[in-house]
Amino acid sequence: MTSLKKKSLTGLIWDFVGKLGLQGVGFFVSIILARILLPEDFGLLAIITVFINLANVFLDFGFSTALVQRSKVTEEHYASVFFMNVIMGFFLAGLVFLAAPFVANFYEKEVLTDLIKVMSLSFVINSFGNVTRAYLRRAMNFKLMSITSLISAFISGFIAVFMAYNGFGIWSLVTQILISEILNNTLIYFLSKFRFKLVFSITAVKELWGFSSKIFLTGILDTIFINLDSLIIGKILNPVTLGYYYRSKSLENFSFRYTATTLSNILLPSLSSIKNEPIFYKTTVLKLFKLISFISFLACGLLLVGAHEIIVLLFSEKWEPSVILFQIIIFGAFAPQIFNLFYNILLSKGLSGLYLKINIFNKVLFFANFGFLFYANLNSYLIGFVCAQILVFITGLIIISKKINFKNQLYFISIKNIAIYLISLAIVLTLKSYFYLQILLLDLIIFTTTFLGVFLAFYFLFMKNDFILIINEIKELLNIKKKNA
Repeated sequence: MTSLKKKSLTGLIWDFVGKLGLQGVGFFVSIILARILLPEDFGLLAIITVFINLANVFLDFGFSTALVQRSKVTEEHYASVFFMNVIMGFFLAGLVFLAAPFVANFYEKEVLTDLIKVMSLSFVINSFGNVTRAYLRRAMNFKLMSITSLISAFISGFIAVFMAYNGFGIWSLVTQILISEILNNTLIYFLSKFRFKLVFSITAVKELWGFSSKIFLTGILDTIFINLDSLIIGKILNPVTLGYYYRSKSLENFSFRYTATTLSNILLPSLSSIKNEPIFYKTTVLKLFKLISFISFLACGLLLVGAHEIIVLLFSEKWEPSVILFQIIIFGAFAPQIFNLFYNILLSKGLSGLYLKINIFNKVLFFANFGFLFYANLNSYLIGFVCAQILVFITGLIIISKKINFKNQLYFISIKNIAIYLISLAIVLTLKSYFYLQILLLDLIIFTTTFLGVFLAFYFLFMKNDFILIINEIKELLNIKKKNA
């Protein structure tokens, strides 16, 4: 095994462990809050998240990604980005703090004022740690980031659970977020021992800006369109409906933070380091495409089949209206997961301009789809959203196939994956309609296991070579885990 592959797989393991611990604690807290609070409370939390996320794009301007991608980085690059982050952190905190009453008036919910004011501290906290995280990502030191995340998650999660049980409601989640950020940034600073001279160079900023500006513009588009749905639903429908929608999206996000997205997090530094070795690069991309496709389609199928049981068992029956929303979202969730690989391929090749063009096309589709919220209903909007995701995935597939000269190879792999996915779903959902026992835990085990068996059987029959390759890759990953234990 090459040293790069070993380093990448080691990074994958630690990144997975970190995400599992951090999000596991957060997910546990959300389960407690979902059983205590009403859907409307989560709708209000979604509104807060929208405005925090929109302002957060301006904190970094894409410089962290540029630090990871750039071949040669000096102390001046790190220091200059650090100064810009801290200045923007204080500026954004003040801006959001002052805007809080206006947001509360817009939604006619006075409680939003205090919640948004407190959450504005997040900008200052994170501004001090972005550069160190970029340095660790560049070095693929996911072990340290995972350890600090786990420690932060444990402590902040304990406090959040204590607050939830003592009647603090939504404030327990807000507190958990802020304490986690404070601990994580502090621990990363001291444990990484990464230091640089406090100098500012406009030349260094300009050298990074050519790449980061496109990432920044892409980030603005992504953030606006990812959060615009919550903004509109909260206003034209109601916070209760937004709460159901927020629960569905949150469950999807939690699910895929441990799967294909974890793989994607280590791809940029890995692919960037081999971009000048065309044969090795092409082979690596093909293996990653097969592995991420397999994980994404399998995960989507399992979650869709068990959606009702998962939501009711975790969050109680009052969240049942979220089931159909979650099923629609998860049906096409494979598309953005695989597109994450395309995204990293383009960035590793320095083609941030092309990625920006794809994103503009992407956002035009999503913007047009918002018409369903005004003239139809939420379900119609979500179906349109899934169709748009799949169309963007196909566009990325065509571009990557041409850029790396895959010819029709990626097309055939995708068609086979989609066929196996749809046929497996059709078989299992038909069986579920006839043999549903109405015993939640038993039904969940039976039908998710059935889907797993059907999916793997079809994969072995029709994609045997890919199936063996994937099994071997997973075995290598587990062997590295044993060696690092």
